[in-house]
Amino acid sequence: MTEPMSLSLPDGELVLVIDELWAVFRGRRWVLYNMALKPVGSSTAWFLTPHLRAGHEGTRGWEEALATIPAELGKRIRAVVSDGISGIAGLLQNHGWLSQLCHRHLLSALDIRLGPPRRQRVRQQPGRGIKAAILELLACGDDGRATALCDELLWLCSHPNCTAGLRSTVRNLVKHQQVYRTYLRHPELTLPTTTNAVESMHSLLRKGISTANSPESLLLRAQTYLKLRLKITCNGALFQQN
Repeated sequence: MTEPMSLSLPDGELVLVIDELWAVFRGRRWVLYNMALKPVGSSTAWFLTPHLRAGHEGTRGWEEALATIPAELGKRIRAVVSDGISGIAGLLQNHGWLSQLCHRHLLSALDIRLGPPRRQRVRQQPGRGIKAAILELLACGDDGRATALCDELLWLCSHPNCTAGLRSTVRNLVKHQQVYRTYLRHPELTLPTTTNAVESMHSLLRKGISTANSPESLLLRAQTYLKLRLKITCNGALFQQN
């Protein structure tokens, strides 16, 4: 039985930051769904009780994880920062929560598509122009300029030397550009633009659970570790180009 964390959060509206950590036991994959609550206007996030589920990350797992949030806290949540799990938008909409997609995940995927910097300079492709336009778009608070940048990105990725993978990344951004820029439309919520707070905890948590030999052991160690390090610094509405 999972014991809920004991939290002493300030009053007011909250932002939820979510990410997953996975492990394999006897050939079966398990996902640890982690969540942290950041009060609006604060730079500190508090971790909630993690949820463990067999299988790959998905909306069913997140639906179960979100259901473990105490009702009195859930009513105070205004927005969720995530890495854009497939189907998560509909789930958040059902709760009436705004969505902010992680910039770091997008830029990491972009760099993979572009390849190493040296290869980017050598290859005749519009990659450098695409990255510059994306960085401007992510920080753009003007909807008219954002629309122009989307048109520019679609034109750049129509170049014959643009790979299918890069083209897919650009088109996905253009489709969801509003959700990457929620932090600009709602500055009052001081939304983080990355899931770095939870991912930083995962870097530490991996050491704590490295010797776990079963799902039960993993969950127990994760709970114990998070109770000992319940809070983490989480930047607000800063454009975090990591």
